[in-house]
Amino acid sequence: MEFLLLFGLHFFIMGSLVMLFRGIITFLLPRMHFLITISIFGIAGVLYAVIFEVVDLAIFATFYNMICSLIAVGLIKSVFYFKKVADSHEEKIA
Repeated sequence: MEFLLLFGLHFFIMGSLVMLFRGIITFLLPRMHFLITISIFGIAGVLYAVIFEVVDLAIFATFYNMICSLIAVGLIKSVFYFKKVADSHEEKIA
C-alpha cells in the first residue's frame, strides 16, 4: 500500500513538472517540433524509473510523461490560436 502512495505522489509531482517545463518551452520556443520534446520527456520517464530502481514502471512513466507533455502542448497552442482569432476579430471590428 505504501508503494502506491509513494509513487502516486511521485507521479503527480513529475506530471506537474513535465507540464510546467513543457508549457514554458512551448511558450518561449513555439517553432520547436513537439516530437523532440515529447521524446526528451519520455527519456526522462525512463531515467526516473532507473534512478528509483523500479524498472517495471518504466513504460508507464514514459507514457505518463509523454501524455502530460502533449496536454501542455495542446493548452499552449490553443492559447496562441485563440489570441490569433481574437486579434483578427478585433481588426474586423475596428
